[in-house]
Amino acid sequence: MSEQPPSSDLQRLRHRIDGLDADIVRLLNERASVSVNIGLAKSKEAKTGRAADEHIHRPSREIQIYDRLETLNHGPLPTPAIQSIFREIMSASISLQREITIAFLGPRGTYTHQVACERFGDSVQYAAQETIADVFDAVESGAATYGVVPFENSTFGSVQATLDRFAKSVGGVKIRAEHYLGVHHALLVNSGTGRAQVRKVYSHPQGFGQCQAYLSQHLRGVERINVSSTAHAAELAAREPGAAAICSSLCASLYGLDILAHNIEDAKDNTTRFFIIGNASDNPSGNDRTLLFFTVDHRQPGALCDALSVLKKYGINLTKIDSRPSGQRPWHYYFFIELDGHVENEGVRLALEGLKEFCLDIRVLGSYPSQKPAAEDGF
Repeated sequence: MSEQPPSSDLQRLRHRIDGLDADIVRLLNERASVSVNIGLAKSKEAKTGRAADEHIHRPSREIQIYDRLETLNHGPLPTPAIQSIFREIMSASISLQREITIAFLGPRGTYTHQVACERFGDSVQYAAQETIADVFDAVESGAATYGVVPFENSTFGSVQATLDRFAKSVGGVKIRAEHYLGVHHALLVNSGTGRAQVRKVYSHPQGFGQCQAYLSQHLRGVERINVSSTAHAAELAAREPGAAAICSSLCASLYGLDILAHNIEDAKDNTTRFFIIGNASDNPSGNDRTLLFFTVDHRQPGALCDALSVLKKYGINLTKIDSRPSGQRPWHYYFFIELDGHVENEGVRLALEGLKEFCLDIRVLGSYPSQKPAAEDGF
């Protein structure tokens, strides 16, 4: 049976689509040309000292663009689809300005890899790193333009390896942005493997910590092996009969595994916060956070309390506090505090000056636009 020719209405609509496609291509290239000129202008201003830096990844500007797109969009495309399209447009424009390399905790398929792709798109270069420390090293050495590292999880708390590496960084790395990702774990196995045949499970310590209930109920007594990332867990499990991995379901297709169970995390709103790091922080956005590192004299009673009282004096809201062993001597600790505001805000600047009176060492690890989900604003 021969194919019927398209109706006149269908031909007219397809012709309209062709015309719109031509307009889109023309406008995309016009936008790209303007973007290249912006890059040249920023580079020129940086060389003459009139610009703070020439970073082409500007989190505060991205937020403005995405917010404006939401205002402009009246459908039928949903706003997330529009934002996803523009993510790739901006990624392509960035790649025209200069070569960008993004370091992330690898291998492919980690949640960190997923965040890196969501933030930077498909037009930049990616460099998988074996450890979180390696991501920092790549940025500090200039081998990578930016890096992506996990910082904390809503179920299992702070990522200790990230805190420890921040403590060792002497001003060479700054936080530029934060990113929240809903994390849903799966149990992956080799084809034909049932739960009863699982003899060992690989995952990152955070992965195990976020799936305690499932492990206790379904894999009690099964050996648990900590590895550097969830995707590396999938790599290892793929090589061993009777091995399983707790990781993203994305790893199933990447490493040829079957999904034995979906969504095995304890909390269904399980979320991990990531940092994008570079060699400088972004400009103030008007809704920022700042992370500080400091130590106090542990021999002085109330030393930590005195330091924190400075924040209250200047009306600075403290949103998070962590401590880690310094390694210098037993029972000596580093402290990390996160607060509302940007280091360039007057209140934060005055508080930093006040903290110097009570702290032996204090460093600003970065100021960045707050992007916490709206649900976190409640109680």
